[in-house]
Amino acid sequence: MSEQNDSEESFPASKMERSKIFAKTGLKVGKNYAKYLADRVTGRGGDAEERKRDLNTQNAEDLFREFTRLRGTALKMAQSMSMDTGMMPDEFMEVMAEAQYNVPPMNRALVRKRIRDALGKMPELLFDNFELEAMAAASIGQVHRARLKDGRDVAVKVQYPNVRETIESDLTVARTLFKRLVRGGSIESHFGEVRDRLREETDYVNEADNIDFFAEQYDTDEIVVPRAVREYSSDTVLTMTYVEGQHLKEFLQEDPDQDTRNHFGQLLWDFLHEQVASNHRTLHADAHPGNFLFREDGRLGVIDFGCVKTFPQDFRDDMLRLYRARIADDDAAIDHLLHELDILHDDLSDSVRDEVRAFFDQYGSLIVEPYRASSFDFGDPGFNERLHDCFQEASRLREVVGSPHFIFLNKALVGLLNLLTQLEPTIDTTRSVELLNEELETLDEPPVSLASAE
Repeated sequence: MSEQNDSEESFPASKMERSKIFAKTGLKVGKNYAKYLADRVTGRGGDAEERKRDLNTQNAEDLFREFTRLRGTALKMAQSMSMDTGMMPDEFMEVMAEAQYNVPPMNRALVRKRIRDALGKMPELLFDNFELEAMAAASIGQVHRARLKDGRDVAVKVQYPNVRETIESDLTVARTLFKRLVRGGSIESHFGEVRDRLREETDYVNEADNIDFFAEQYDTDEIVVPRAVREYSSDTVLTMTYVEGQHLKEFLQEDPDQDTRNHFGQLLWDFLHEQVASNHRTLHADAHPGNFLFREDGRLGVIDFGCVKTFPQDFRDDMLRLYRARIADDDAAIDHLLHELDILHDDLSDSVRDEVRAFFDQYGSLIVEPYRASSFDFGDPGFNERLHDCFQEASRLREVVGSPHFIFLNKALVGLLNLLTQLEPTIDTTRSVELLNEELETLDEPPVSLASAE
């Protein structure tokens, strides 16, 4: 069999093929768990904690191995697991974190074919130089360095075959598994939100539009955003100007001093707040370590604009009001807004409503803690421990509550907290508080009538 056909067969696209792989993975995990239980009964295999750690590691390795075969939506799930939120055992974090860096790439023949099919010519005819060895491989596509004939250095993202076709089948499997784990009647709307964003993320023309938007809004002396190169892009191949810099893992390995950590932490913090406070209401929602670059010139590189969410006006405004109510400890306003945001609703029993309210009070208090003083230390072990405990509590809260718009707001927020707790900066919150308060003031202004406008 040819190298090309080998590669194409390694991307299972049909619902049946992918369901078989999911089922096979489930059997592996079940077998690992059965062995763990047998060893626990017989007393074999070391102490209980060591056996549990071994079980978690083996299950994570089996999941990661199969998810990297599936790529697409399945690997997106693995990348989500790699966020150190406390929702998964630490052993899962260590293995799943590799999903950000060690995805097996397509072979060279398939890369050339994908570019020819998308752009009409082989890469060596389109570019002055094209590196067939991928510099990064992720869940939906892989990235190659290249140089245009006009001398510009670019990054070329090439989408894996069949990714779009796998979205529905993967979500069908995920929905079945999810329904076993949670309660609540709003699952379909949440899966619809995920489906919409995934469809956008597999459309590289849409991503090029996102790049141009963020470059226009945020490319400054502090933030670097690439530019899309439209004539070398299509819906499955995206060419953009190349942004130099180190990912967080490489940056931290060089043991940067505290001032440098503070500087980049401030840029990350301010970048999110500028988006939230903007009247565009559009958020770079995929805040994982692979999407930010720490540069020698002190600027923060922001890349990968596939996962971008524009929030409805009323949702964004209610979130700002909820922030204000939390800062003021206004229980009546908090209760009203939790109902408006569909976190508390009439279908919940009294006991579940109390459980949900208690969790969101805990979570909300933690989220606003950095805003209560002019500076905040994300290296504080006490805060990190409380955050970890809160996310563990979230994993036990089985009720599906809240607007579907929370999915990608939380993805951005949890991603930012993950970055900052690794970076451990002390940040100045003054500007972010000013931005949020200025936007809140506009919400409280009475509407201008036609008569007064005249």
